[in-house]
Amino acid sequence: MDFEEKLSELKAKTEEICAKNCSMIVWGTGAAAAMYDKAFETAKLNICAYTSNDAGVWGGVKNNCPIIAPNEITAFENPFVLICVKNPQFMSEIRAQLSEMKPSVKNMLVDEFMFGIWADIILHNIERLEDDKSKKIYKSIISKRISGKDKMYEEFEENGYFALPMFQIPDEKEVFVDAGGFVGDTLERYLFKKLGMFKEYYVFEPDKNNYQALLARTDRLKREWNLQKDAVIPIFGGVGKESSVLYFKEVENGSSASHYTSEPGGSESKVYALDDFFRDKKIGFLKADIESWESDMLLGAISIIKRDKPKMAIAIYHNAADMCYILDWIDKLNLGYKFSIRHHTPTETDTTLYAYCDELSQGME
Repeated sequence: MDFEEKLSELKAKTEEICAKNCSMIVWGTGAAAAMYDKAFETAKLNICAYTSNDAGVWGGVKNNCPIIAPNEITAFENPFVLICVKNPQFMSEIRAQLSEMKPSVKNMLVDEFMFGIWADIILHNIERLEDDKSKKIYKSIISKRISGKDKMYEEFEENGYFALPMFQIPDEKEVFVDAGGFVGDTLERYLFKKLGMFKEYYVFEPDKNNYQALLARTDRLKREWNLQKDAVIPIFGGVGKESSVLYFKEVENGSSASHYTSEPGGSESKVYALDDFFRDKKIGFLKADIESWESDMLLGAISIIKRDKPKMAIAIYHNAADMCYILDWIDKLNLGYKFSIRHHTPTETDTTLYAYCDELSQGME
């Protein structure tokens, strides 16, 4: 079965499920499920409940929905379960558990269902991609995510966020915005790619431990590259659709999986709308890898995107909706953006959408 046929099959399957008005239950309450909060909102899914084999969360609430024990699933009328975990072994165990219930419970992997919902957008996105390599990567990654199997990604290449030639050209006037600076790894790569030539580098990071590591690395890089004192501007906070204060859940051991949440339980953190922050400053390059909040970041940056038409390198791997929605959203701004996709690790992480308005499209194959 080819890619288009598989998408058509998933689309029909999801349409059938939606037509039956199933009681939709999400299996997963951890970090993987948190990455889909925005995706479910974008897709306007009516989630009835969440569930997990972790008895410690039973009786709680997630996204205003009850967290139930698995044996309560069949109490819902016509239940349908979205399996929202990433470990292939857990996926198989959950499916076996659902099949043994009386009656057995229909289910789909979350990526299967979401790609079915967005099938038409996926096909349109393929048409909008600028080069054959991007189309091949996009199809391959979606196919592998649909399978849910443990897999390696042969399509990966290095140069994350700088894979295309026009993203590497040094520019002494460039203002770079790094949304999700982590521990300064992108900053260090940027300096090597750009030969230390830029005007200002703004880096947003809301995780306090990562931020301290970022500061230490920034101090070292300033000395090593003989940078001016104010060339790199670290900001302790995140980015979103509006300037506000939200809860931030930190993950230990220097993980990049810390994330914002709309629910109490984390520490309070500032969130900046880029339209507010850069109201009086033109930007040239916007990079974002912010654990599924990329779509919110774009909503909060729509004015500067329209005004400045910056090059953009946006992570789209956190959930299936981002893999479909973000390219389509930028395209509908009608600003003349071109699009390419590259994948930068041998695992499921680090699929990046490259969006650019200039005419330098040669050499991308």
